[in-house]
Amino acid sequence: MCNERKYRPIIFMAIWFATLHMLNGEYAENNGIHNHGHKHCKHQHPKAHEVIHGVRLEPLHVIRKRSLDQPLRILLVYDESVYRLDSDKFALINDTILPEAVRFWEQALMVRQTKEIIRLNRKCESSQVFVKNSLTYCIDSCKSVTLCGEVQVPEDHLDVCRVCNSTGQDCREDSTTTAGAGISNADFVFYVSARQSERCHKGLTVAYAAHCQQEAALDRPIAGHANLCPESISTKPQELQTLLSTVKHEILHALGFSVSLYAFFRDNEGNPRTPRKPDTGKPYLNEKLQIHQWSEQTIRKVVREQWAVRGGYISRTIDMMVTPRVSKEVRDHFSCQKLEGAELEDQGGEGTALTHWEKRVLENEAMTGTHTQSSAFSRITLALMEDSGWYKANYSMASPLTWGRGLGCNFAMKSCKDWITANNASSITGFSEIAKGRSIHPFCAKVKRDPLQTECTDDRSSVALCNLIRHENPLPKQYQNFDSLAHVPTGQEAYYGGSVSLADHCPYIQEFTWRSRNVVVRGSQCQFTDNNPKAEKNFALESYGPESKCFDHSEHMWEERSCGQTREWQHWGSGCYQYKCDRGRLHIIIANHSYECFYAGQELSIQLIAGGWLHKGVVVCPPCKEMCNTEFELKGDRCKPSEEAPSITFYPKHELKCSAASTVRSIANFDVFFSLLVIGVSLLLRLES
Repeated sequence: MCNERKYRPIIFMAIWFATLHMLNGEYAENNGIHNHGHKHCKHQHPKAHEVIHGVRLEPLHVIRKRSLDQPLRILLVYDESVYRLDSDKFALINDTILPEAVRFWEQALMVRQTKEIIRLNRKCESSQVFVKNSLTYCIDSCKSVTLCGEVQVPEDHLDVCRVCNSTGQDCREDSTTTAGAGISNADFVFYVSARQSERCHKGLTVAYAAHCQQEAALDRPIAGHANLCPESISTKPQELQTLLSTVKHEILHALGFSVSLYAFFRDNEGNPRTPRKPDTGKPYLNEKLQIHQWSEQTIRKVVREQWAVRGGYISRTIDMMVTPRVSKEVRDHFSCQKLEGAELEDQGGEGTALTHWEKRVLENEAMTGTHTQSSAFSRITLALMEDSGWYKANYSMASPLTWGRGLGCNFAMKSCKDWITANNASSITGFSEIAKGRSIHPFCAKVKRDPLQTECTDDRSSVALCNLIRHENPLPKQYQNFDSLAHVPTGQEAYYGGSVSLADHCPYIQEFTWRSRNVVVRGSQCQFTDNNPKAEKNFALESYGPESKCFDHSEHMWEERSCGQTREWQHWGSGCYQYKCDRGRLHIIIANHSYECFYAGQELSIQLIAGGWLHKGVVVCPPCKEMCNTEFELKGDRCKPSEEAPSITFYPKHELKCSAASTVRSIANFDVFFSLLVIGVSLLLRLES
């Protein structure tokens, strides 16, 4: 007979947690808080032999004289696999995602207009070709099928096959082929497929893209491909912007932001930034990477001798994009005029390194190598496209980049360990804990643990969590960013770092999702109404929607009271609320009551009845200009200083009024709880006997 006594504590705990779940109402949801996944962009840049060069459109002297002032025209061509998508996914891709993504780049980039019909070159059987009179000739024969990525190029888009013998003699057109009608009124043709390929299964890839052919005169990519992974396409409204940003990101890889294209960049006059081989007119080949090697006028290695890490300093070598416009934009962004250029990613392996901006330095730039919150295609990225020599950028299409803006050379040129240490040291006195926490932004130093304490993202668009976690093994020396951490035993700091490896394990606050039984319940972005918590779980009286932003709570937990019960919520720290700017002040709207902010750091004491419960907590006012800058520029900053704070009676303060009858009803609410306890005691007594 088994020993039943050992099950007594298990049964009691099960009863207790079941009861907590019923009374708390948020247990399962909060128990499933997860940061967004870190899916690396694995841009599989084409090797040199995989790209067809030398598509002849017009002579160099004609194209070079043409002004860079015509909107880019992208022609979409679907593979048959796109039409096999589920109807809802096809509608999303065909009606919204691809048109919007293409429209964005057509408005953001201008080109020297292609006035001739585009006929793409056929793929040769051999990787070696001859170029004569600006025309490309295969050795002996062309392949029967020409692919652009995984898509077969229609015969109608192909030029005639031209061949020479192995010595470059007897050059002619292959009489078994004919030139197709070609592509007119376009500057770039984009072949799109939707196949659940092997790459789709690696890291839950959503999409990938690359170029496949370049024109002869200035080397601009004129054809590319993208594959959308059907199983990774989400039709949920709150994931629409992420999907759109991903597709725009991938299109840009095909248009020019690729390690396989840097060597072909040109200056304002159309001259190559990288020296060319006299025999082929192409840049020299990097044998190891099997791509054309760029010059130091494009990317330069820079050594940081005093790179702060746990316990001291190391030497760190980084790759910097040093083209003129990129250098200017990145210096202006960080307010650091001695910055050499924009740092490129050095992790993630082939497909991530060098083909994206460094995540630590430009986290929410859309062209970093992994998922980013509030993604922005910034002036820096548009400057890179302009520095290719193929495009002119429309900078009005750039999104504001918040990460690191105006933080100076100490942020842009040093490790995050240096930044965190220096700013913590400068905030030891004279600041509240919230002020100290924000001083190290955009980084953070709160270890992810229970109870979870949330924060706001820098742009206040989302409730967020610090992604500082304990790793299974000590991090490599260059990614150890802490000498000490609160709640971490001395000597264990090497195990702690941000969860995003591409950010050099520098911890920063991230959006997240609430999950229940591994199903997403809601997200943490303030702008989406769908993210509103259910009324019975809305302990902090949050309101998500287009007019909402994130505001900090105080350090005290929120509380709910009824006449017979008190709930104290374990997870707190920040919340989403509607706001407005009126008469020179910020007003935060909580449960239809307007709370006026008089100064930064002012604590708004909330005591409101909603849904039969008295909700008690504190919301902290941010600096007035942070939320209402335009309003204050027009009317002057009239936020009152702290000594003019309103009296305690200025804001509404609800009180519970409990009658004897209501008290009985409140006690009645515990019938289930009492019954469970009785059942539990009965089970324990039965086991005892």
